[in-house]
Amino acid sequence: MEITDSVSDESSSCFLSRHPVFDKSKKVVAYEVAARSCLTASNSAHVDVDAFSWMVSDGASELQILLEESDRLLVSVPDIMLDAPEVHLLPMDFCQLVVSPEQTERENLEEVLSFLNEFGYRIALRFDESCQGYAPLMRFADTVILDLECLKPMELAKDRKFLKNMNVSCMVDNVNSWEAFAGCRALGFDSFQGAFFGRPEIVKGRKLEANQLTRVELMGKLLEEETTYKDMAATLAKDVLLSYRLLRYVNAPGMGLGRTVDSIEHAVAIMGDTAFKRWAMMALVASLDASAKGEELAYLSLQRGSFLEKLSQRAASSPLPPKSMFLLGLFSLLDAMMGQPMSELTPTMPMDPRIKAALCGETNSLSPWLELLKCMDQNRWCDVGILLSGKKVSHFAAAKDYLAASRWARACFKAGKEGIVQAAVE
Repeated sequence: MEITDSVSDESSSCFLSRHPVFDKSKKVVAYEVAARSCLTASNSAHVDVDAFSWMVSDGASELQILLEESDRLLVSVPDIMLDAPEVHLLPMDFCQLVVSPEQTERENLEEVLSFLNEFGYRIALRFDESCQGYAPLMRFADTVILDLECLKPMELAKDRKFLKNMNVSCMVDNVNSWEAFAGCRALGFDSFQGAFFGRPEIVKGRKLEANQLTRVELMGKLLEEETTYKDMAATLAKDVLLSYRLLRYVNAPGMGLGRTVDSIEHAVAIMGDTAFKRWAMMALVASLDASAKGEELAYLSLQRGSFLEKLSQRAASSPLPPKSMFLLGLFSLLDAMMGQPMSELTPTMPMDPRIKAALCGETNSLSPWLELLKCMDQNRWCDVGILLSGKKVSHFAAAKDYLAASRWARACFKAGKEGIVQAAVE
């Protein structure tokens, strides 16, 4: 049983993904929005023209939802669209325009940036190579974004020093490990984006906390076919916040239950064991880490699970049934949430051995599905297109499923989070 959300083909012809931007304390301070319409184009992370036009028109409602979750959105503007009327459909109070000077051939870039500044927009300048040759443009920028994937460590350090006396915030992109995050933070960068937060932050000697151990054990119980609702209810009763979160989930708008569910037993009676176990598993995953990083990982886990489930139903063939593909996506970030290697988390869980192997990094029939999620997280849209073609899924259909999964995960996570707040109040 899922939260339903109608998504038309017309409104989901492009992929629209959000990517969190963290500050030094690992708090989410903004989201960068990425849109793509043509998955066979180059692997560039920059937004294409068709996707940008779609994003500010048909995709505007989704942008509005994202604005409700963050005080600031970073939106990449293709060079050809910088002086187009569509730019002004973006709300200037919340959207920071990301411009790539290296991608332009126009001679009036300073004039265009000056006009956008005067109009009220904040500007972020993104550079794949050194920014030191663009000093005249810095007076228009609030933020400068450097790419760790393109710059060598010494070059990155020199650019950071160059920007030190300028009145700009310094952001680094493609930070893909916790070691890289620590190094860039030491260089004095203000904000960070990349895959690092989806990797386990291993601290030597750190063990799982008591509540985490309890929830891992409960996950095991939920995965066992013979577990009864009485077993689940007895375990959940020991964790008040988790029970609240679960009940908020099943009472979320769109569930279509037609009545208020006020107890675990009531939920099972209405939903049945199988559906209840699924929702309980989601509540567990979403409650593993209460930090800003953990909340983002929880949202992504729910979205990944829903997306793989939907996609497996469209694909020419799937290695596992849709409900198992949901678990693959749901557990795909478990190591990052727990701060433990997958090899230490999965052995005791009674799940399909192929899921365990894929989560632990072994190559099998599920590996391409996890690689697809990774490519989407990293804006590797050319690779996304290739992987979807291999599964005989059109990118229009996949985009529809991706958007629906995002909305569903957002509704689930919001309901669960409100449950925690309500529990704290009561």
